[in-house]
Formats: sequence, structure tokens, C-alpha cells
Amino acid sequence: MEEESLRKILDNLRRYIKQDQRFLLRDLLHTFHPADVASILSHMDDEEVEYLFGLLEPEVASEVLREMDEDAREHLLGRLGSERLSEVVGRMESDDAANIISELPEDKAERVLEDMSPQASREVRELLQHREDTAGRLMAVEVVAVNQDDTVDRAIAAIRKAVDEMGEFYYVYVVDDEGRLVGVLPLARLLVSRSDRKVSEIMKRDVVSVPEDMDQEEVAQIFRRYDLVAVPVVDEDGKLIGRITVDDVMEVVEEETSEDIGRMAGTDETIREEAAWKIAWARFPWILTSLLSGLISGSIIGAFQGTIGRFLPLTVFIPIITAMGGNIGLQSASITVRGLALGKIDTFEIWKRVLREARVGIMMGVFCGGTVGLVATLWHKNPAFGLVVGVAMWCAILVAATMGTVVPIIFRKFKVDPAIAAGPFITMSNDITGLAIYLSIATAMLKWLVE
Repeated sequence: MEEESLRKILDNLRRYIKQDQRFLLRDLLHTFHPADVASILSHMDDEEVEYLFGLLEPEVASEVLREMDEDAREHLLGRLGSERLSEVVGRMESDDAANIISELPEDKAERVLEDMSPQASREVRELLQHREDTAGRLMAVEVVAVNQDDTVDRAIAAIRKAVDEMGEFYYVYVVDDEGRLVGVLPLARLLVSRSDRKVSEIMKRDVVSVPEDMDQEEVAQIFRRYDLVAVPVVDEDGKLIGRITVDDVMEVVEEETSEDIGRMAGTDETIREEAAWKIAWARFPWILTSLLSGLISGSIIGAFQGTIGRFLPLTVFIPIITAMGGNIGLQSASITVRGLALGKIDTFEIWKRVLREARVGIMMGVFCGGTVGLVATLWHKNPAFGLVVGVAMWCAILVAATMGTVVPIIFRKFKVDPAIAAGPFITMSNDITGLAIYLSIATAMLKWLVE
């Protein structure tokens, strides 16, 4: 929606709200796509959002609520009563309903679940039992499944019934008498097969599925690898319990990408957060890390103050060496984190990746170290000074490139989000190591520097 168009819509809506034009507002809102309504509401005050949301039909309101961004939805959920919520959430598919319920306070969530239909309430409760960020929590329990011994006629009847109950679907799954997933039934095969043929004769047996406890990032990789629009979810016995669709995975990818970028920047705050104290609190741990880095760097400089005191030109190249090390390390860490997130770095390729980055570090170190060393030599007319600066730069870049690759992989091994390594942590560690390398080499070469 264009900015000028959005501004006009907001002005009209606010004017109609002041005039209490309920019927006009309802008709106007229903002309927009639910995603556009959600976007409009995100630019309005809490009171205006509550007023307009109350005018929407439950079916439309459920779509709008699902499309709203997390912060706007959180504010709205806090103002809606449990009766209205149960009416709206009850129109959603089970996975979306579970997401909304999980964002509510425990007592309010329980009231909403009690007001929902018994079947919908039971499905949501089952989904909430699964660990967050897993396939079981991401899936919807609504699936189209037929028995392998069914005929084509019976399978088509089951599909017609499913269309009436759940609307859009992508695959028809095939199960045995105990509910275990045994295949997938392509609709094209179904339509051209004789009505008396058994499903087991025309189904595809090489079906891709995911276990209920698989991490949602791994699920996204499955979708990407096999180019799927939906994937069935099975329990530990191989029984079909739900399905995940591509729109759910897109939300996961967006969520994980935003989270990784935030952590690489050293903050987990949300984009639309307005409370200053929340923003400050989210940034504080990372700012504290940077402060700690500065204190450690200062102590290193203090430990080498004798060396610096005897040859003051060393101070000129301190910021250059630490900045280059930090930049190279951040580049390597970002590439590694991206590779881990996309599943393009396998365990058996770790050392290959480390050696590649080390070679890149060596080449960049030779170029940057040679350039800076030459500048130092010409500036101070002292080849020993140029050698110290050049070698220190080369070492700092090599160590930074290697650490930028190794640290995210170590973090992943210990179940820590590798994106943290690409933020203040890697910058801090490279600043400290670069400074220590530079001043240590200078101390070892001090005799030739002074002479």
C-alpha cells in the first residue's frame, strides 16, 4: 500500500470514527484484504484499533489478527475480552489458534479455551504441549488423509468432505489401519484412475515427512531442499499427526532472519517497540559487552605502556589494526552464520571451511599488512616499524578470519545461537587479540624500533 494512499485511508477512518459511522466503517474495512487491514491498524492508536477490530466479522477478524505484526497484536490482545477472542480464534486453523493462545496470560488463555468448541480447544491444547520452535508446535492438525485400502471413489468422497471443513490443502496423505504414514496421493493420479482401484496401487511411497520434535529451522531447510509446499508431521511411531504449509515456514524464515540480524547487531528488540526502557534493557547486555571489551583493551595498553612510552608512533596504528581485524572477523562470522542457517555447512566440511577462510585471511593479510607496513616505513623512515605494523596486521587478519569461522560453529555445537558470534562477541575478541598481537610484536622488536 502506497504511503499517500495509506495516509488518506487513515484520515478517512479517523474522521468516521469520530462520527461513529459504524456501518460505513464496517463496509469500508471489508473492502480491503486482511493483510491491508492489519497494516492500517498498525498505524493507529490502541483505542482506534480496538474500535475498528470490534466492527469486523469473526471470520475476517481472525485473518486480520493472524496478519498483524507481533507488537500490534500484543497490544490488541491485551484489550480484547475472552468472549470476543474465543469467537475470533475459533475461526482459525489449529496452528494459528495455538500461536495466539500462547501469547495470552495463562488465566485469560484458559478462559478463551473454555469458550471455544470442545474439538478446537482440544486441538489447541495438544499443540501447546509441544516444545516451542519445533515442528509439533508449528504444525496444524487439520490434514486430508485416506486409508491405503480405500478405493478411489472413497478417497474422492473424503477429499470433498475435507474441502468443506478445512478449505485449501495441497496433498492427500495415505495411512495404514494404525494411522502410520505410508505414502502421498497425487491429485492428478487420483482423477485419472478408475473408481474401483485401491489407493495403495496409485500412491507414491517415497513421501518426505518430519518428526514432531524437529527444530523449525531444520523444517525450513527440508522445504527448501525438496521444494515443498507442505510436509506431513509424524510422531515417534510414524503416525500422521499434522502438516506444515509453506506459509508457516515463510514466517519462520522471517522470524529467524530478523532474530539473527538483531543478534548480529547486538540487540533483540523489535522494530516497532516504542517503550524506551524496553529498548534500553534489550541493548544493555551487548553495550556492557562492548564496555568490557574497552576495559580489557585499556588494560592491555596499560600492560604495554613501557613499550608505548619508549616509541609513541605505535599508538597511531592501534585503531587501524583493531578495526581491520574486527571487520574481517565480522565478514567471516556473517558468512558462516548464513551458511549454518541455510544448512549449507555440514559437520564434515567444518575444517574445509576453516582452512578456506584461513587462506583468505593470509591473502588479505599480505595485501593489507604490506600496504600499512609500507606506509609506516615511509612515514617514520624506519623499516623495523614497517615490519612490526605489517606483521601485526597480517597476524590480526589471519586470526580474525579464522575466529570468525570457528566461533559460530562452536556456538552451534553447544546449542547457542551462532548469530551472537557475529555481533559484539566476535568484535570484542578480535579487538583484544589484535591489540595483544600488535603490542607483543612491538615489544619483541623494541630494540630495533628505538634504534
